[in-house]
Amino acid sequence: MEVYILDSLYRRTGVLDRFESLIWTERHRAWGDFELTLHSTPENRNRLALGLRLVTNESYRVMTVETVEDSTDDEGRAILTLKGRSLESILENRIARSALSDLTTLPKWEITDQPADIARKLFHDICVTGVLDAGDIIAGIHESNIFPTDTIPEPPDAITYSMDPMTLYQAIKDLCDIYLMGFRLVRDLDTALLYFNVYTGSDRTSSQTVLPTVIFSPDFDNLKNTAEISTTALYKNVAYVISPVGHAIVYALDVDFTVAGFERYVLLVKADDITDTIPADATAKMIQRGTQELAKNRRLVAFDGQISQTSQYRYGIDYNLGDVVELRSPDGGKTRMQVTEQIFVSDKEGDRSYPSLTIESFVTPGSWDSWAPDEVWNDVDPGLTWNAA
Repeated sequence: MEVYILDSLYRRTGVLDRFESLIWTERHRAWGDFELTLHSTPENRNRLALGLRLVTNESYRVMTVETVEDSTDDEGRAILTLKGRSLESILENRIARSALSDLTTLPKWEITDQPADIARKLFHDICVTGVLDAGDIIAGIHESNIFPTDTIPEPPDAITYSMDPMTLYQAIKDLCDIYLMGFRLVRDLDTALLYFNVYTGSDRTSSQTVLPTVIFSPDFDNLKNTAEISTTALYKNVAYVISPVGHAIVYALDVDFTVAGFERYVLLVKADDITDTIPADATAKMIQRGTQELAKNRRLVAFDGQISQTSQYRYGIDYNLGDVVELRSPDGGKTRMQVTEQIFVSDKEGDRSYPSLTIESFVTPGSWDSWAPDEVWNDVDPGLTWNAA
């Protein structure tokens, strides 16, 4: 793996091909980060300064050097360590407000639209139009997509997104976390131009026929050193939202309203700030607040694995961040997993990459969901029945 230095126009001006180690992480719904260690020489110290932009030959993401540490290791060698985050972190240095006004005049910024369009508007108003101040504008940003069109549709229903004063990064991230969308600020490899877009990813599992499937399995010899964690410690699926003007019961997006008994995990949400006198407006805001809070308390099933360097699938070509891929266990179990993180490591042991996957749904062999997507009732033995008990 090679690391390149960029100039102020994001063009390559130098290469770092001799270093001790590199950890380069890209994320679906958050900024990425990196850590680069190399020998501390006068040349390296002079050219590797704070604020420098770096890219690799494996990535569209751009990292900014935010920390430079000059130290000595256990063997007495002078080591220079660079750390920083990807360009999405600039959103942490912008404020999500429709205008600079006092909190009595403008307590919240409220936008009604489809979730993806709200995220785009947030970026556009602050970083392209500069509604708060012209200094917030990021020059040269293109609001379009240089990647293939996603096959997973954007959330279609309009919502009202109500925001307290916060950073632009947190406003966009909170929204994307709820609706499983991603956002990215990337560099086109050919033109060196910067692009911002909100995306949903593509379905690359065996349940679709539009794109080639991407299946990771120890049986296929393309996945090793796997680790999985599952927890319901913070899981909630029903929110009781209570405000000064009423209440609402809100269910998680993937939960049926009939959930009850030991399967019902209730979250109390106090919405003291919702005081709308129009019942429909108050209810809409309480539902949105409950949805947002439930999104912070999802059931977690995460998976890490090292892709074999001889794998037939390559990140950036066969799959990308946000895509849904298929994980198969030796016993035939299928799991739809979303690629939420990709980690590149380069050191004395060589180059390797690690995906971080989060679960979308689990299919057990022989279960209802394990049927092929093109199978209809007439394909099934009429002597068989389905017992709902």
